[in-house]
Amino acid sequence: MDIAVNRILLACLAALAAACFPATALAAGGAGEEKNTLSLSGMRVEIASQGRTATFRLYDTDAAREFYEQLPLSLDLSNFRDAQWMFYPPKKLNVKPEEAYHDGKKGELSYYAPWGDAFMLYEDFYAGDEMHRLGVGLSGIDDIEAMSGTAVIRKMNPTDQKDEKTMRITVKANGKTIVFELNDSQASKDLYAQLPLDIDVENYSSNEKIYYPPKKLGTSNTPLVKAAKPGTLAYYAPWGDVVMFFGTFGSASGLYELGKAVQGGDQIPSLSGTLRIEAE
Repeated sequence: MDIAVNRILLACLAALAAACFPATALAAGGAGEEKNTLSLSGMRVEIASQGRTATFRLYDTDAAREFYEQLPLSLDLSNFRDAQWMFYPPKKLNVKPEEAYHDGKKGELSYYAPWGDAFMLYEDFYAGDEMHRLGVGLSGIDDIEAMSGTAVIRKMNPTDQKDEKTMRITVKANGKTIVFELNDSQASKDLYAQLPLDIDVENYSSNEKIYYPPKKLGTSNTPLVKAAKPGTLAYYAPWGDVVMFFGTFGSASGLYELGKAVQGGDQIPSLSGTLRIEAE
């Protein structure tokens, strides 16, 4: 039987068994009953793709150490059942039966021995066959779903761990203050490097405030906007302007996502005159 079909079939059979024989399912450690007794290590890793970054702290297991020793890696991502992004380390990892689990949670980094793939869960995922935890998400868990293509996986050194922080900027005008949280893309880093700025803001259409940074932003490793909404911060490369959306918008060629408003987003329509933009 094809291994992909086998994995899905086992998950379906386990779910059916749990529904028909709940007492048996609980006794066997069904969904919601498993306990994670693994200890965490000091090993931390960063996984970046499409301008999104997630960080994980690894468990103190042989499999996690073997994974860590293979880094850095640049690997293709594959999606599985709209719940996880998978990638294949060059060397298979040694797992122990007593460390297996079935009830995966959003934000976990795990390993599936039959295929030899590691995977990041962006949705809860129950499997009938055995998975093995590698680590737990520390940051960027909500960014995992938007990843695709190639992932760069690297060790985080002590300096990274100590200084790790999200880029945030403040935009001030007319007594209003808006805080934007930037993603880890090249365009965001280029904008951040130009701060502080005093720059004129302009109206565009009925749902945007725009301004023009002195230097154009690089767009490598920067995700395109899929569906802008109020609070979305974007960069329109053909014109070289940064866009602060206060209304919904679809997507457009050359429109790249920089981040989102995390405070004061409802004040974007009130901005006028000269903006003061600073790193928070």
